[in-house]
Amino acid sequence: MHQLPDWVLKYKTKGIYVKKTKSGYALYRGHSERVAGKSYPVFRCDEYLGIVTEQDGLVPSRPPVKAGIRVLRYGFCQVAEASCKVLRRNPQRLGLDAELLFAKAVLGFEGRESQGGYEGSWLSILFPGLDLERSLDEREEQFLPNLRRQVGSKLEDSFGDEGEELLSLCSDLYAVHVNGLWHLSGLSDRLRHLASKHSIPLEPGGGMYGV
Repeated sequence: MHQLPDWVLKYKTKGIYVKKTKSGYALYRGHSERVAGKSYPVFRCDEYLGIVTEQDGLVPSRPPVKAGIRVLRYGFCQVAEASCKVLRRNPQRLGLDAELLFAKAVLGFEGRESQGGYEGSWLSILFPGLDLERSLDEREEQFLPNLRRQVGSKLEDSFGDEGEELLSLCSDLYAVHVNGLWHLSGLSDRLRHLASKHSIPLEPGGGMYGV
């Protein structure tokens, strides 16, 4: 291969291969392997990274969107989990289905207490396999109204004067699963600031966004 220009060489690290094209230099992540019947290693492409040009640098590839997109209400669930998860301890101690009761209380505050509401919420990721339509036993029926009041009080009182704004902004924050990864849609700078201020993890996986 002829000598690569400096603006291409800076992208050519270990495991990265370059191919000259009409529009620039194509970058690939790949490896070499031995193939029966050939006396030399054969290049195998693991991933196409994009095109490098002198003017634009690396222009990443844009893979096609695969089937299986999933969109879940995310922000409100994260606020509820951060401020109210301690409320699951008592029903757990009493031997009740704490996850189901908690999901009912949170979804009820949100106005979406149904199986469909659960399946469209990040609660379905935190607590998979819940059946919101199953009949509660007598002890669960007696416990749920008190848990509803506790969840409501926590959500309304935990964040001071900024609580109403925080809940409103979070209601527009969604988690979108596309091409095998979760992404956030609707994360404004103001919500980012409030979430950090009140120690609410918004990044899928539990990470914190900085101010």
